[in-house]
Amino acid sequence: MAARKSGIPLSTISPKFLHANSTSHTWPFSAIAELIDNSYDPDVRARQIWIDWTRVRGLDCLSFMDNGEGLTRARLHKMLSVEDGGSLRAILTHSLFNSEKELFTELRAISAAGTTTGTRIIIWNLRTTANGETEFDFDTDKYDILIRVNISDKSNMTPESEYSLRAYSSILYLKPRMQIIIRGQRVKSQLISKSLAHIAQDNYRPSFLNKRVCITFGYNTKSKEHYGIIIYHKNRLIKPYVKVSCQCKAERKGVGVIGVIECNFLQPTHNKQDFDDTDKYRKIMHNLSIKLEEYWNEIRYKRKKEDPKCTVAIEDVLKVPDQVWVQCDSCLKWRRLPDAITELPDKWFCSMNYDPQFRSCLVEEELEDEEEDQKSYPKPFKLQRRNTKSLLEENIPESTQTQDRPALTTIQAPRHPAASAISGPSLAERSPLPLINLTAVSNSLRRAKQKFSAIETQMEVTSAFPVLSLTPPQELFSQTHWPALNEERKTLTQSDTLVSKAACGMMEGIESHQGPTTTAEETCERDASSGTEREYSSAAEQIIELPLKNEKKWVVHHEGHDDDEEEECNLAEAQQWQDELMELMHKTAEERDACRQELEVLREHSAALEDERNRLISRLESAGEEKSKLSALCDQLRSQLAELREQSQRGMEEKDDSSKLRTLRLNLSRLLVSFIPSLHLEHVDYNSDVIDTILIQSGTYKLYLHA
Repeated sequence: MAARKSGIPLSTISPKFLHANSTSHTWPFSAIAELIDNSYDPDVRARQIWIDWTRVRGLDCLSFMDNGEGLTRARLHKMLSVEDGGSLRAILTHSLFNSEKELFTELRAISAAGTTTGTRIIIWNLRTTANGETEFDFDTDKYDILIRVNISDKSNMTPESEYSLRAYSSILYLKPRMQIIIRGQRVKSQLISKSLAHIAQDNYRPSFLNKRVCITFGYNTKSKEHYGIIIYHKNRLIKPYVKVSCQCKAERKGVGVIGVIECNFLQPTHNKQDFDDTDKYRKIMHNLSIKLEEYWNEIRYKRKKEDPKCTVAIEDVLKVPDQVWVQCDSCLKWRRLPDAITELPDKWFCSMNYDPQFRSCLVEEELEDEEEDQKSYPKPFKLQRRNTKSLLEENIPESTQTQDRPALTTIQAPRHPAASAISGPSLAERSPLPLINLTAVSNSLRRAKQKFSAIETQMEVTSAFPVLSLTPPQELFSQTHWPALNEERKTLTQSDTLVSKAACGMMEGIESHQGPTTTAEETCERDASSGTEREYSSAAEQIIELPLKNEKKWVVHHEGHDDDEEEECNLAEAQQWQDELMELMHKTAEERDACRQELEVLREHSAALEDERNRLISRLESAGEEKSKLSALCDQLRSQLAELREQSQRGMEEKDDSSKLRTLRLNLSRLLVSFIPSLHLEHVDYNSDVIDTILIQSGTYKLYLHA
């Protein structure tokens, strides 16, 4: 028993609830969100929560009521309990309710709302401003609760969720499962990750996690000034509209772009309004800035490709959400609607769905994409920039190439898409193989092939490879030169084989390093045992030596060639080919993705039809069983009806006999009364056997008189 003071036992509390009850909030909506979380908890399972403003004894109060499971008496005493009649007097003395009747009237408000269980909380003594007004504004909007300070400081760049409880509640949960009613009007909850325009899914795999984290990017369809990263933790909003570094720069990159991410691997602060400032959190924010800037560049690049003459920024264009989702007011499940729908009724139910597959509250929601199947959106701008950089690195000046030739066996690895997937140490550190620039070597071989092809087919010097007049054409193509050409052709054929072999070996080496359990030592031992390392080394040396030999042989004929013009022409031609190839690859990828999506839709539709068929077969079987039961019941009812008819017939016959008997008794009575006037039969029941005895006795008496 706790110590007593003035006859009242002091309140007791379980240590389990010390953490929750000691939470301090510096922002009013933070405290309200904590109360909403209590109703949203799985052990409470409230479907609705009502938040309202009321006045008790002239004081402004906030009331919270839900229809969840509530607290049992045992749990209530464990959380916070007081004991007998002294405590009740203290409550009535120091609370807003001065009588037991007023106190229980508030408790009965739960059942008055049509619920059998629930919780009701009333908060008074609200904080006031310097002029004596409460911190909340209940007058500006009769269907909302606003914060006065934030209203006065608001601007077009201030998100509405910072001063409007209705707006804050609409994005409080990543996927809402409970209706919030503020001052009698339901909050229109939204799936923030699906209510954006130009939605794109990106993935990020932190070094401290074994799985990818999905990031959703899109444009705000309401206001371009409200942008940033919206961060959730286990479905609960922690930080809304956080501007990352690229959005804070002078160029204002990422204006209007919203990113949505659920960081369940971070630790929120005590009041769930921020995250602990750890190294993980800082890395996440840094990479979110990079991902958001990539999305910003890709959208602008795509828009420029689609409409090169457009001068209006995409953030200034009127936008609508890519998808339309609505929550059923009965089952609280989310349904996707056709994109053409713009207006919805105040109350919407699954039976109103356009899609027959989801026209019942018993049907589960549309399945979300599995994390393994979520792929990042295509990034043609990033790929083009990377390829352009690689091309510029390959086409460095000839003097620089000459100086760097002795070290060609250790230059950068080829710019292959598979190489970007390698994480951890660089390929040069992990691979025991010599790394060569296969792209540069292939380009050199291709140019040499073009030279020989032009000589053999046209029998004249091309403009790309002018020959000095010191060497006559007839001497150049004399019989003595053909063996040399044939030898060069053989050399090129051998070099092609070596390039292919080296490329295959390089790709095998890259793929071997992509495995998560393969180490550099294992790779070295495996390659050493198979002898591939020596093959790669000799192939690389021969490939590197061939262009040098070819260039020495042709140096006499290239003295008058303008290298700069050739490089510029080759660069422009390569750039054009690259653009065409990239565009073709992009179109092919889009067609492939479209076919995959269509195939997935057809599979889902087929699965849904199969499920519907199974359900119909099950219903048909159930209907057959029910028909058999009804048939048996009908036979039973027919037999009972026949019996009732027989009983009714017998009853009618008996009724006719009794009627005739009563008439006979009545006639006999009248006859006897005419002979015996002193016989009074007015109150006799002619339906009973008593009248028979009277008539018999009266008839005997009459015969006696006649005798």
